[in-house]
Amino acid sequence: MREGHVDITLAGASATLAPSLGAAMDLCHRHQSFGALLAKLEAYDLPAAADVVHAGLGRPDGERNLTREQVFTEGLIELTPPLIRFVIMLANGGRPLKPAEEEKPGGPFAE
Repeated sequence: MREGHVDITLAGASATLAPSLGAAMDLCHRHQSFGALLAKLEAYDLPAAADVVHAGLGRPDGERNLTREQVFTEGLIELTPPLIRFVIMLANGGRPLKPAEEEKPGGPFAE
């Protein structure tokens, strides 16, 4: 897995979700905010999960039904945690969060 990318299993094969501005804008437009999208994913919302996979794979709109079918077949229980990680990275400009031990003590305004 490359930094900023999230690997999932889809239709029995490995697939990689790649962060992009287009994916971020599309998902925010469809779901109003990253927070609202995360809440839907945490509630195991199938359309929201399919939207994240579709945007992360960069598939054309003509393949949206294929993506929905593959997400349904794969199941949301195993698929949801990496999708949440991917959406959090999109909210962070396409970058993974830094581990807590790498952050400076005292918060963002400490010297």
